[in-house]
Amino acid sequence: MNKNMLSGLVMLGVGLLLLFVLIPLGVDTPKKIRYAALSPTYYPQIIALILCLIGAAIALQSWRAPKTSAPAKALEEPVTNTHPRANIRIAIFLGLLAFYAMALNSLGFVICGILVLAASLTLAGERRISIIAPIALLLPILLFLFFYKVAYVPVPNGILAPLLEGF
Repeated sequence: MNKNMLSGLVMLGVGLLLLFVLIPLGVDTPKKIRYAALSPTYYPQIIALILCLIGAAIALQSWRAPKTSAPAKALEEPVTNTHPRANIRIAIFLGLLAFYAMALNSLGFVICGILVLAASLTLAGERRISIIAPIALLLPILLFLFFYKVAYVPVPNGILAPLLEGF
């Protein structure tokens, strides 16, 4: 079993875990919903299904890939395409996710989203403020407006609650 097969199977497993265990246990769904797209489980289930499909495709492609044996290449050092500080970046990103989860209720969806998205883009290597600023500002605001005004999903307002009460 190679790395691609293992990655695909892990993605498939996480998708199935989300679909059949975590979403049903963690998301409260009202009994009557007029439109399926407004259900709190609708979009998480779509993401879980996409994750399952991508994982299955990667595993299947890895399984069907022709096996080549090159004894001369086995003596060479493997070429890695990872960033030299990949482990540090992953740890920082996990810290950002933890910060997001802890600060969401107090700071609110919009402020917390702006901060974490800007930090994530910077961590990913983007340095142009002309790219970071519009994405970090507009995406959380547009997502907030969609969930709050269109889907009627309660979103934590945090410190912006006084400004958003009459909104």
